[in-house]
Amino acid sequence: MVSLVGVAREALTNAAKHAPGRPVSLLLRFTPSEVRLRVWNGLGDTVRSEDTGGFGLTGMGERLALAGGTLTAGPDGGRWTVEAVVRT
Repeated sequence: MVSLVGVAREALTNAAKHAPGRPVSLLLRFTPSEVRLRVWNGLGDTVRSEDTGGFGLTGMGERLALAGGTLTAGPDGGRWTVEAVVRT
């Protein structure tokens, strides 16, 4: 589950960078069939374009794909949510 640790680290780093001072929540849920990590925070004050030149989300998705997992990330009801799922 090293890939989930990397996702958590990257999501927390992104929250601090893009929405400083906003509360951040993290939920880790284990079931017999999957491990699910969700990180969410309030949106920052600045609007970013899609082409930022960063590779954080891409790298998270690639690491999870190697572990057989999936990643979703984006705005959701006034907050930014990152969710990683790895099937067990």
